Formats: sequence, C-alpha cells, structure tokens
Amino acid sequence: MFHQLDLVLPAEPYDGPMQMALDEVLLRSVVRPMLRIYRWSAPCVTFGYFQKLEEARRVHPAMPMVRRWTGGGMVEHGNDLTFSLIIPAGEKIASEAPASFYRQLHGRLAGWIRSRLPVSVDLAGGEEVRLGTSCFQAPSNDDLLIRGRKVLGGALRRSKGGLLYQGSLRVSEIPGWNPLRISPRSWAEAFMDCLETRTMDASILREAGELVGTRYGTTGWNHRK
Repeated sequence: MFHQLDLVLPAEPYDGPMQMALDEVLLRSVVRPMLRIYRWSAPCVTFGYFQKLEEARRVHPAMPMVRRWTGGGMVEHGNDLTFSLIIPAGEKIASEAPASFYRQLHGRLAGWIRSRLPVSVDLAGGEEVRLGTSCFQAPSNDDLLIRGRKVLGGALRRSKGGLLYQGSLRVSEIPGWNPLRISPRSWAEAFMDCLETRTMDASILREAGELVGTRYGTTGWNHRK
C-alpha cells in the first residue's frame, strides 16, 4: 500500500482531546505516510464531526467524550485497537475517492487478518449496510464484518497537507485473537513489511497540548453542532 511507512510508537497514553490534537498536528507536518497507534489513559467516546454532543451523551451519559475532526459515528475506546494513518498529499492514495480508499485499505486489512487467523472476514455491502449514530451498530460499505458483526470502522479528513484516517478495530470480538498480543509492529505489517519506527517529537507534543486548549478540550468545539 505504501513505499515507505513510519510507525509512531505509543510512548505513553493520552486522553481523548490530546489524541485528536496529535493527529491534526501530525497531519500538518507529515512528509511520508505514518501509522500511529493510540494508548488511552482512560476509556473515552469520540463522536463524528457532524454529530451532536447531546446525541452522544444520551448513549454514553457517564463517559468522557470529544468531537473528532473526522466524520462517522460514535466510538467507545479503551478496549479497541485505535490507530490513525496520516498520508501526505503527494501520495497517490491520498487523492483517491473515499469509497476507493476504504475499499483498498479495508480489503488489505481483511486479507491480513485472514492470513493469520482461521476466520471469515467480509466487507460490508448491500443489506449489511445500515444507518445509525453508533459506529459499530451501523456498518458502512467496506467495513469489516466477522460473523455478521462489524469489527473495523474508520473515518476520513482531508486537508491541504494530506489525508487523515482514524480507525478502530474491536480485537476482542475476533475469534482466536488475544488483544494483548497485538503489538504495534505486528499491526503495522498489515500496511507494509519495511517500517521505520519513530517517537513523538517534543515540539509535536507541545503543539498538540496547545491545540487541546484552543480546540479539542473546549466547550465551543464539542458543542459546535
């Protein structure tokens, strides 16, 4: 899928606003494709850019939550494998139509899972596609299904700098897979065999912290719709 890929190791856990801010800051400065694996400091709900906070609160009244920069539905995090792909504008796949991008990416991930586990992984389509406010209750075209249940969903955001994909894999619902045994490097091999690892620069962390204070951690951002 990529000629080269940087794997950003999850050096420490962060809360929802900081996770969202990190992805936006990384997209601003990305120069080659990057895969970032999240570690959550506490369970959290993210909800899509076009959703309403009140709607998310009705479903998850006691959970901390933050609006994503990407679209899609509500996702409860903490027991999932959460990751982002950050792709610079110069990469061909960054300019693909959303439907084509999802088909290529999710198809590759489905093949990777099939190669490691004796499970049937399908791409959602037709009658399997449903509308809904919660991501995993509403499969979209080419989301991953195992035994009819959605196990992977993702959402996109484009900017002048490139493309951000934020994804969530419900590893605990995949038969035969122990979520504690999926290392960041193992998951990264789904995208590319040849990887370079990197840690988060102090300047990125500082800029993301500032963005939490001006956007993702503010009432104005989370109540905007």
